[in-house]
Amino acid sequence: MEYQLLDSRDGVYIVMRNGKVSTIVKDDYMELKLEHYKGNRIFYEFSEGVKIQETYDDNVFNCYYKGTVINVRDGNGLARLIKDKNESGYIELFKEHYFTTHRTELLDKVIKSYGERVEKTPKGYVIDGIFMVDNKGTSFYRRNRPTVDGNIWEFLCTVAQKGVRKVNIETEIGLLELDGTCMTILAKIGFFCNPNIEDRVFMNQLPDKIQKLLRDEYGGVKNE
Repeated sequence: MEYQLLDSRDGVYIVMRNGKVSTIVKDDYMELKLEHYKGNRIFYEFSEGVKIQETYDDNVFNCYYKGTVINVRDGNGLARLIKDKNESGYIELFKEHYFTTHRTELLDKVIKSYGERVEKTPKGYVIDGIFMVDNKGTSFYRRNRPTVDGNIWEFLCTVAQKGVRKVNIETEIGLLELDGTCMTILAKIGFFCNPNIEDRVFMNQLPDKIQKLLRDEYGGVKNE
C-alpha cells in the first residue's frame, strides 16, 4: 500500500506514507486514489485495450489505446474520466496527448510534399533559402547581411491562411486533425512556394534584391 488514509478534513487528506504523517490537498486524483483504490496505484479499463495504468510515480500514467501506449501526467483529468466511466472522453484526451507528442513528425509528413524547396531547421522551415516560417507560425525573410548578434532573419508580416482547408493525417490510432498552428505553418509555406507578387503589403516589406528575384521568377505566374 502506498498511502494509508488516516482522516479527511477541510479540503485535505491526512495520510501515512513511509512511516510519516502528512497532509495532501483533496483533488479528483487523490480522492480516487485514496477512497476508491485504498492508496494503491490506479488501474482502470474502459473496454478491451482501452485502459489506464498508474506508474510507480504519483500522477504519472501509462495510457493505452489501439495498441499504443503514451505517458500522461494529468491525474485529475483521468480521475474524472474514470469516475464518469467516460470512454469517449478518455479517447479524446488520449488523441490530444498523442498529437502533442507527435506533432512535429505529423506536420513534417505533410511538408515533405514540397520536396527540397523546404528545409527543416531547429527553428522552423526555410523555403527556397529566402523565407522562413518558425515553429510558432511566424514568418521571416533572409537579411542581406546578418545583424551584430548573427541573426539572419527579419520579421515579415504575412496573412496567408485564407481558404486553407483542414488537414487530417492517418496515424496508428486513426485520423488526427492538424491544429491551428500547424495549419498556419502549412499555409505560409504554401504561400512562399507560390508568392503573390501583386500583394503590395507583402512585396513592400522585402529588400529590392528579393523583390526582383520574385518578379523574375513569378512575373508570368498567375496566383490562384
